[in-house]
Formats: sequence, structure tokens, C-alpha cells
Amino acid sequence: MKKMVQSSKGSKWVFQFLLLFSHLAAAIPVEDGPLPNGDFETTPSGGFPNEAIVDGPTTIPSWRSNGTVELVESGQKQGGMILIVPQGRHAVRLGNDAEISQDLKVEKGSLYAITFSASRTCAQLESLNVSVLPASQAIDLQTLYNVQAWDPYAMAFEAEDEDVQLVFKNPGMEDDPTCGPIIDDVSIKKLFTPDRPKGNAVVNAQFEEGPYMSRNVSLGVLLPTNLDEETSALPGWIVESNRAVRYIDSYHFSVPEGKRAIELLSGKEGIISQMVETVTNKEYSLTFALGHAGDKCKQPLAVMAFAGDQAQNIHYTPDSNSTFHTVSLNFTSKAERTRIAFYSVYYNTRTDDMSSLCGPVVDDVRVWFSGSIRNGLGGLGIRLVIAIWVVVLVLF
Repeated sequence: MKKMVQSSKGSKWVFQFLLLFSHLAAAIPVEDGPLPNGDFETTPSGGFPNEAIVDGPTTIPSWRSNGTVELVESGQKQGGMILIVPQGRHAVRLGNDAEISQDLKVEKGSLYAITFSASRTCAQLESLNVSVLPASQAIDLQTLYNVQAWDPYAMAFEAEDEDVQLVFKNPGMEDDPTCGPIIDDVSIKKLFTPDRPKGNAVVNAQFEEGPYMSRNVSLGVLLPTNLDEETSALPGWIVESNRAVRYIDSYHFSVPEGKRAIELLSGKEGIISQMVETVTNKEYSLTFALGHAGDKCKQPLAVMAFAGDQAQNIHYTPDSNSTFHTVSLNFTSKAERTRIAFYSVYYNTRTDDMSSLCGPVVDDVRVWFSGSIRNGLGGLGIRLVIAIWVVVLVLF
């Protein structure tokens, strides 16, 4: 009897320890990388049926659903169309006004980026709303940026609380209620705004800080329109236009400096910009690396670069020894903040499929006070000349 009491007490302590451990684990913010069942490959309790339509309480592990939510499989057909699953075997399709959501534990006040892959099905004008309130982003899926018929995207949010809810919603109302966007590979990353480098007014000048990118995805990540520099998936920068720009890595593309860069797509419909701190009526130089991503993009490649009231059309010149070259644009600041911006002059596609959008690569952007070196040397030169004349007078 005594042994049974001791065993009962031991079990009670084990239970309390496990309860405390689970509570502490639940309080830990999410780590950078895929979300729980972010690839939708975790087997539901009832298995993966051929047509797993969920209407009401979710059967998708780690996710809640509302409306017609369908687990689709790679190669699955709908009429005469084969559904596109971005990665792996399974993904989720959202029907009319349907949504899926997941609760996240984050750090209050921190900036995060959500990365996900999306494709459309039967409707030409499909779109997707992604939100972590109060942040919300409408993703237009009408434009396909590559021949694979799906694209990775990213959106950012600032956490106003430790507990937030990520929601993907299909706002469409199609005649066929099963039409709707397909979602896959959902990931998260905590973002940091890099310190401004000494002698450079540009924040995140080499684009090293940005959304999560999986090594398995060779398409980069699209950054859609975002006019709020405080909640940008590319800290320091905004995307001004109605088309996306592509965030690329050195594992799958040619990158001028470091491991990340920006590829400009869709001509002047894909603009990145930043407001940099300047001193009024001072001379500055904007310099940057202009290059080719190594993705068979059809030339010519060129960017329109802006710095204050100055603009210059700059063509990429191929070099057998390098995939990029450094260019500069001089300007005089008119205010305490100056806008710098870039867009592709042409609408470029790849030479091997003519459907995948591509463009010039921009990296290592610098804005520096061009008169500082000259003025510094000038003062040193005057002192040096005076010293030489003193020596000459003493000797002779």
C-alpha cells in the first residue's frame, strides 16, 4: 500500500513537471523557419483522402479553417486542369470566402516577415489576403512571375502583442466555389533593422536583412507593394509600385555582394526606394552594383536610378570577368531626407521560356558625402603647401 502511495505521489510530480514544461514551451516565441505543418505534409487524423474537403472544424494539423478548405495533392486534376502544388505532395486550397489561420507566439514590438508560396487555380483574378492584425496585405495572383505557375511571397508585420493570429483568406466569390488560391510552405522570420554603416546613409544597403528563404526554393521571394517603411519585409526599403520585386540569394543566383540582392522586375511597375538622411545643399554620390542574376535573363538590362532631383538611365555592360559593375550618380541634396529609387527600364523575360519575368540586379547601395574627401584633402593640401614654403624660406 505504501509503495502505491509513493507511486501516486511520483506520478503527480511528473504530471506537474510536464504541465510546467508544456506551459514554458508554449511561451517561447516561434523560431525562424517553417511554421508547424507549414508545408501541410503532416497527416490529418483521418489520413489524406483524395478529396479532403473541410467545411467547419479543421482537420488540418496546427491550423484552423473556416469555409471550404481543401487539402490538394500534387498531380490532382480538376476538370482538364492539373492543380499546382508548389513543394512536396500536399498544399491547401481556399474556396470562396474561406480562410485558414494559426496562432503564433511572438515577441511584442518586434518585426516579423511571413514567407509563403501561392498559385491560382481556375479564376484569372484570384487574390489572397494575408493578415496578422492590424497588418494586412492583399496579394494579387493574376500575374505569374515564372513558368512554374507559382511564386513565393513575403509580407511583414509588427507584433502588437505576444499572441497573434496569422490568417490566409480568399476574398473571391466565384461561380465555382472550389476555385481559389493554393497555399504552401509557410515560414516566419524575425527581422532586424541593420545599423547604418559608417560613411553610408543607406540602411540595409546590401539587402542582407530580409524574409526567410528556403534553400530548397530556387525562385527567390517576391516582395509585393508595401508603402510603409516601418513594416517592410526588406527593412529600410519600400516597394512603391503595383508589381513585385524579387529578393534573391547567392545559392541560386549571381549576387554582387554578400548573400542577398534585389532583382527588379516588370519595368517601372516594380520600384524600390528609400528615404536617406542628408544635409541640405551638400554634394553626394549614389553608388551601387548593377548586375545580371545569372538566370538566363534576356538582355539588354538597364535601371533608372533616382537620387533627389537627379535621374539616370544606366545599362548593364557584360564583362567576361564579372557579372556586375559599379556605377554612380552625383546629386545635391535639397532637404534633410532624400529619396533614392530604382526600377528596371525594360520588361525582361528569360531566354529559355519567355514567360518567367526577370531583370537587372541591384546591390551594395551607398550614399556618401562626395565633398568630404575632397575638402579634407584640400585642407591637408593647404597646410602641406604652407609647411613646404616655410622649409624653403628657412633653407634659402
